[in-house]
Order: sequence, then structure tokens, then C-alpha cells
Amino acid sequence: MPRFELTRGLLDPGIFSDNASKMWSFYEDVVGLPKLESLRHSPTYQEVFFTLPPGKLKVQSFDTPMGPAVTGYKELLVARDGLASAKALRDPDGLAVTLVPKGSRGVTSAGIVVGVRDVAAQTRFLIEGMGARPHEGGLRVGDTQVFVEEDANARPATPTCRRGFVYITLIVNDCRAAHAALVAAGAEHSARVLRLMDRCLFSWVRDPGGNWIEIIQYAELSGPLPEVERLADHWAEVEKWRDHGTAY
Repeated sequence: MPRFELTRGLLDPGIFSDNASKMWSFYEDVVGLPKLESLRHSPTYQEVFFTLPPGKLKVQSFDTPMGPAVTGYKELLVARDGLASAKALRDPDGLAVTLVPKGSRGVTSAGIVVGVRDVAAQTRFLIEGMGARPHEGGLRVGDTQVFVEEDANARPATPTCRRGFVYITLIVNDCRAAHAALVAAGAEHSARVLRLMDRCLFSWVRDPGGNWIEIIQYAELSGPLPEVERLADHWAEVEKWRDHGTAY
């Protein structure tokens, strides 16, 4: 089985929203995640990053309306120092966000609840593809606690450009190797490796439950990037994939 190395332990949560200002305020002021940076890709679309040590939470922010996502990512748990008990919240788009005392249920930074039809297949994929290990009633991947729940009504996710907790991101030191390793472990290829300027390489797969996983190799963490095809030369393909799920 091909292997790869995480360069940052958190599986970064990725959210799409057309309710940007309220979402930014919620995650910064209510959840307590400092706003880190914004990266604008078009006049109506920007990525906004919030610090979630040792990683980031990303809100893909759109000025144009979008429909709700179908996604297996059901809940985000965020560890907070000083809490005596869990605090259940909802973000402005309706996602369950639970603040938990640091270490509760094994969550030391962030936790993710994912609902799938086949718990055994999802568990096997996480262990074989991501090196997960059982921990505190869930599966530990790097610094992330993952809880896999059976959901008889789960369906493959809609294309990514929908409102909700749509994907997780693996930060790796070799995007091409990680992509191959996840596919070998049971993921479905969706978007090939492309390069965003001198910032990063990225690609996309679906897990066995049909949920989205982004793979990113940042130059600041891995060193100089290899020469691969550039995002700027394939933006039409990427938009078609993002809006309709058309693999490339």
C-alpha cells in the first residue's frame, strides 16, 4: 500500500457558504478562532482562513447564492481550554458545532463526525489510507479525532460548491503520493494535481462514502514545488468540477 506523510496533523475542515459575514463572525467571535488570511480567486469568491491549531478552518465564501450540500460531515467539534462541559452550537448555515473541554472524547484540537452507510469500509479506509488508530471511542488521524457513525440514509456528497461542511483537507509533503495512496486505499479519484502559483499543489478524491477530501502540499511546509499543470490554465475545468462534480 502506498504511504504518505502529513506535514500538519489537523484534517482541516472546509466549509462553503453564501452567508459570509455572519459565518466569519460566528467562527471568530463565538467559536474563538482568529481570522488568519483571505485569498481572493474572483470578484465573487474568496477563501477565508481561521486559525485552528495546529491547522486551519477554511470558509469558501461566495457572494452569489448556492443550494444546500448533501454531505456526510455532520458535526465539527472544537476543543477549548477552560470549559467545564460541552457546549452545543449551530453556525449561521445550520452546521452542528460543539465546543468541548480539551481532551474530552479524545478531542485535543478538533473532531469530525462523519455519517456513512458502511462503517466498516470507512474505518478500513481511514486506517489503511490515512494511518488512523482507535482512540477514545473514535479514530485518531494526526491531531484529529474522527467519529464514524452509521447513517442508513447517507448519500454521496453533492458537488463541492454547495452550502455546508463539504470537505476535509489533508496537508501533506507530497500531493501526488498522497493522492495515489488514498485511491489505492479505496478512494475515488476526482480532480488531478494542479499547482496554485508558488503557493501549493492540490487535488481531490472522494472517500468510500462519497465524501470530499482535498489534498494540499504547501511550499512553505514541503519546500519548492515540482512543476505540474497550473490552476490558471485549467480554471474552466475546475469551475465545472466545483459546480457539477465533473472529474478531470
